[in-house]
Amino acid sequence: MNKILRLIAAVIGFLLLNVQAEEPKEYTFAINSAVTPLLHAAFVNQTIKTVERAVAPAKLKVMYVELPELERLTEDHQADFFISTAATIRRYQDLGARDVLTASSPFSKNPNRSEGSLFIVKADRSDINNVSDLKDKRAAAGRPTAFGMYLAAMGEIAADGYDPKTFFRSTQFYGLNRDQIIKDVLNGKADVGILRACYLEDAVNRKVVTTDQLKFINLKSDPDHICLHSTRLYPNWSFGSNPSVSPAVLSAVAAGLIAQKPVGIGLYWSVASDYTAVDNLLKSLRLGSYQRFSKEWFWQRIVEYRFWILSALAAFVLLLIHSLIVSRTVDIRTRELKESLKRENRSFNEAQKAHRRLMKMQRAAVVGQISSLIAHELNQPLAGIKLYARTLQRAKDSGTLTEDKLSTALTEIRTDADLAAAIVERVRSYAKGTRSERVSSEVSELVNKAVREFKRQSGERVEVWILQEQPVYIIVNPLEFELVIINLLRNAAQALQELGVLNSKVALTIKREDNKALIAIEDNGHIEKEKIEKLSEPTNSTKADGLGLGLQIVRSIIENHGGKIFFSRAASGGLRVEIRLPAEETTEQRQYRIRLFA
Repeated sequence: MNKILRLIAAVIGFLLLNVQAEEPKEYTFAINSAVTPLLHAAFVNQTIKTVERAVAPAKLKVMYVELPELERLTEDHQADFFISTAATIRRYQDLGARDVLTASSPFSKNPNRSEGSLFIVKADRSDINNVSDLKDKRAAAGRPTAFGMYLAAMGEIAADGYDPKTFFRSTQFYGLNRDQIIKDVLNGKADVGILRACYLEDAVNRKVVTTDQLKFINLKSDPDHICLHSTRLYPNWSFGSNPSVSPAVLSAVAAGLIAQKPVGIGLYWSVASDYTAVDNLLKSLRLGSYQRFSKEWFWQRIVEYRFWILSALAAFVLLLIHSLIVSRTVDIRTRELKESLKRENRSFNEAQKAHRRLMKMQRAAVVGQISSLIAHELNQPLAGIKLYARTLQRAKDSGTLTEDKLSTALTEIRTDADLAAAIVERVRSYAKGTRSERVSSEVSELVNKAVREFKRQSGERVEVWILQEQPVYIIVNPLEFELVIINLLRNAAQALQELGVLNSKVALTIKREDNKALIAIEDNGHIEKEKIEKLSEPTNSTKADGLGLGLQIVRSIIENHGGKIFFSRAASGGLRVEIRLPAEETTEQRQYRIRLFA
């Protein structure tokens, strides 16, 4: 009967072959590298020859690839035919892959029930006796998508109510290195190994392991299957195709394979009638079409999660409304800020104008205060001019005027006149706000000059001591610096007079600290802490009828020279005024620095 069926199939295949497309093409035949040893090499080679004859005159390109590459070729429709596990083909059935035939072997009488997995543990593991004992153990397997070497075992775990993704503590995958799985179990690197059904028997035949070294978990009994297995059984290795193959060519190939005689250990191609177990496995593991989204799935999810979706939409609408409100508020606030900025700019401009007016007042006050200094300085050149003028007059009256005397006197008069003009120009420049000329000056010389002018103005009522450790040089306008010292001495003298201090004394200390020149003025009066704090304010004075302009002028001059002024209480109880100005390097310091960097 079987011979008659094969003959009829061969005739049908021959007739269908003649109605193929006239133009030949090349077909790609991808074969899973793991096909042996469970499918004999002779059986695979005979299958290739049968397919070559069926697709002739088209060429057949044969590729042995590992599972990940086979999956890619199947998904991308780059393989026309392929030999793989039934589970691999069924995973891509929604993309057009079709299981055409299933291999039948002497190991199983039923092609629907040929494939499965076997759990192995070391024989002395008394703690592992069933599937539940495998929880949180270390596993060794083939690949994450290998059917008999992993997926069938995961299906059994899922059927027992566990989550396959979290069942094992860890899983080591070895691909086609099946013997390593057994070695890991024996040497303790893995607690459990997952083998394809019938692979253990092959390993025993090759003397890789003996059955007494291992213990088998969850063994199932099936009279139609001779190999040990721990899971339910599924269809055997399958021959599949993609939609790229025309019905005529596929029919010819299927007919040729069915007509093929048993090869090797009795392998032949037949038709599996029940893939329900495979489909249920993929569903439980959420693989294949169960993993990919579809329109039906999408709408089901919308209905299922309608409450959350509506909540999200409502939240989005509220967020949009909130955004509009915030945007409107920001616009209003921006306009307010712009108006506020305009007001601040106006206030700033007015403050600048007020500052300029104050500076003019200060310059006018300074000019008034330095008038006495200028008068004193002008006295010297004017006195010289008068002296030489009288000398010339007497020489003329006595008839002793010579050309040399006249030339010498005129030269001296011109020199003194130039000096007087320079003094006047300096005052005019300062009054106009022109930047004053600054020169290198020795502090004690300027201080002594200011003290002499102070005594000339105020008399000998206050005793002034000058203490200096070493020469200190600064770059200042001499006239302005003298004005600072005179102002501070005058303030000290007035304060001591108001307090009625007998034997009024003012100590003036000059020294250098690092790169700063320090000038300290202390009196022997008495001042309260509150008054010292007020002195730091711009227009405060210790005098009841004062406007504080004297100290303000002092502060402005010092700050314009890059310095600072500080007020504190002296050890004697009086006021201590401390001026700090940038000190100029001495010749010795400059020479030392040059030596360092030379």
